[in-house]
Amino acid sequence: MTVVRQWAADLLLGVRLALGGGRTSWVRLALIGAGIGIGVAVLLGASSVPSMLQARAERGAAGMAVLGKAEPGKDVLYDRRWSTEFRGKGIGGRFVAATGPGAPVPPGLSRVPGDGEVFLSPALARLLDSPEGELLRERFPQRRAGLIGQVGLNAPHDLEFIAGDDSVRQVPGKPVVAFGGAERERELDPILSLLIMVGVVALLFPVLVFVGISTRLAGAERDRRLAALRLVGAGARRVRRIAAGEALLGAFTGLAVGAVLFLVGRLFVENVQLVGISVFVGDVTPAPALAALIAVLVPVLAVVTAMIAMRRTVIEPLGVVRRAKPVRRVLWWRTIPVVVGAAALLTQAGALSGPDARTNTTALIGGILLLLLGIPLLLPWVVERAVGRLRGGAPSWQLAIRRLQLESGTAARVVGGVAVVLAGAIALQSVLASAESKIVDAPARPGDPTRLVVNLDRSTPEISATVTGLLERAVGVERVHPMWTLPYKSAEDDYRGALVASCEALATQASLPGCKDGDAFYSITDERHDNSIADREKPGTRVTLADGYGEDQRIGPQWTIPAYTRVRPPAGLENEAIPGLLLTPGALKGVDFPLSHLTVLVKIDPDQPDIAEHVRNAVSPLTWRTYSYYFGASDVSERIEQFQSIRQGLLAGSLVTLLLAGASLLVLALEQVRERRRPLAVLAASGVPRAALGRSLLWQNAVPLVLALVVSVAIGCGLAVLLLRVVSQPIVLDWAGIAILGAAAAALVAAVTALTLPSLRRATGALGLRAE
Repeated sequence: MTVVRQWAADLLLGVRLALGGGRTSWVRLALIGAGIGIGVAVLLGASSVPSMLQARAERGAAGMAVLGKAEPGKDVLYDRRWSTEFRGKGIGGRFVAATGPGAPVPPGLSRVPGDGEVFLSPALARLLDSPEGELLRERFPQRRAGLIGQVGLNAPHDLEFIAGDDSVRQVPGKPVVAFGGAERERELDPILSLLIMVGVVALLFPVLVFVGISTRLAGAERDRRLAALRLVGAGARRVRRIAAGEALLGAFTGLAVGAVLFLVGRLFVENVQLVGISVFVGDVTPAPALAALIAVLVPVLAVVTAMIAMRRTVIEPLGVVRRAKPVRRVLWWRTIPVVVGAAALLTQAGALSGPDARTNTTALIGGILLLLLGIPLLLPWVVERAVGRLRGGAPSWQLAIRRLQLESGTAARVVGGVAVVLAGAIALQSVLASAESKIVDAPARPGDPTRLVVNLDRSTPEISATVTGLLERAVGVERVHPMWTLPYKSAEDDYRGALVASCEALATQASLPGCKDGDAFYSITDERHDNSIADREKPGTRVTLADGYGEDQRIGPQWTIPAYTRVRPPAGLENEAIPGLLLTPGALKGVDFPLSHLTVLVKIDPDQPDIAEHVRNAVSPLTWRTYSYYFGASDVSERIEQFQSIRQGLLAGSLVTLLLAGASLLVLALEQVRERRRPLAVLAASGVPRAALGRSLLWQNAVPLVLALVVSVAIGCGLAVLLLRVVSQPIVLDWAGIAILGAAAAALVAAVTALTLPSLRRATGALGLRAE
């Protein structure tokens, strides 16, 4: 018990000493708290990601419709999903019709909307009420019944709606009997999983580095206080316990500051949309286990860092004796993390290259961590060796170099965090580029601003005539080509479709040698694949006309494929033309099978402002029956969309980490000026121009930065090469991106140096000298 009481007394004494130095102590504590607090706030934000994902998954599962059969006496909901676009923004929703008051209610609504009513998400309501949404209002003529609640949305900026429309009862299919089905889990592409792992490690590890650096602020003042304690008889072990008490005070202050920053920032997250990502306030809740880990990790890291900082310092009664100068820093043990990390990643070479790609997550993440850890370990040795060889130059240069020669460790720590961020970003950029080349299996379809397609499913001749007439009367529409799809089932049970249209419409899909009603063609867009199918569907082959799937499938009569001519798509439209049978109406004489799938190719004037929106508005009276696709932008696949979403998330994280780097650098630089105010004031009083002192600060930050850039580029490129070997991708480094990242880091240090100039001016003034 005596030992525990002694420990408690020593720790408390350390806290009292840290607070007992008047205004200077409070300023020092504020700087330490700010440095650690910024890192803690970011860590708390990162620990909230699991709860964000879980909340989104739960809301997604709650909104999943459970389909069943309409039973007598039980109310059900008929539902039709629908989506549209407005100036590049996706808008999604559903049209519903209830059979009675007992029908299931979609999440986020108080009731099912009646015919002609609509519930809007708050973001969509704001868009419609704004001047920007004036053109969009035509697509939502329904009476507003209210707003969709949070439980019915994925994010606060979602553009969603739920509208009542009794006509959806006409759609064949099972009705909705409940909401809350199990959402289908989607497995990510292995390279996307690798991308997420690299991003998380590369973005969060620098935060821990900055937290560790912040705990070592004001080290010289602490050493002087501990020397005074030795003078009055305190033992070496007791001095270390007192130092631990000081470190714990800074850590707990940082935890408190970080918690406040996190809670305040959390209140504004719904107003921020960072690269397309937004979250609800309630979703930003740290996972209890991770929050507890942060609460324990930060104080432990502070104490361990303080103990490591004292390992080469002897606190004696007559002052502070540093052992570091007689014994130069050694290199061998600093390379161990780099070597072990590289070896761990080499064991995973090719692990994500096969169809059943699997990797050892522990080895992968551990290897990345060890390589990044090597940067702050190597930098002090590199800076010490480099500045030790520098001589001569302008007075400002000599002041900076001499200061670095006397104490290079602090300077290396200042830029060490930025170097870790830079190395992680270089590796991340390389994997991003590699992932993009791997995921994009084929080039995206080039945009064609003159083409827009409108699709109608389960159409009738009357509806088809209506949509064609609406499009022909729309402003900016030059030509309308309606085309029907004739679905059929081959002998191998392959479902395919023949395109039925006029010769003029078919000419938009293939280069026809000549055409008259009654002709048939077979379009070959892929020489090997389509020719193989055409060989199995030769003229005279018997197929079965079949429309739909499952219980709603309509089986038609047998049909004989007529004689046809093989054709190729028009030049430049190989990726857009529809392959397969192309038929004129005369080729279907005698076939009694209703055509219900209509595709209308619309040729539009691209010079007409918002032409795509006007065309969508023209067919809006048909609501859920129509889907439109505008070719004005390049087409992308679902995998590419997943990649782009992950890239946006990593970009958002990179921006946050970069801001953290800048804030931490500023805190450290201000502490450096405050700690050196005595020699700076003496130099100014001795006649050294203040501008020269400012330039010396710039050189003092720039020299370690250049060395840090060299180390971070080397390790970042090496990490990128090792990661690309994991996915067996060609090693292509984005040198332009590396140059931009390096320039950004240099600009960051220059900006931080500029922000420290007011502090330098105060330190070198006459009042500063008198105070010293």
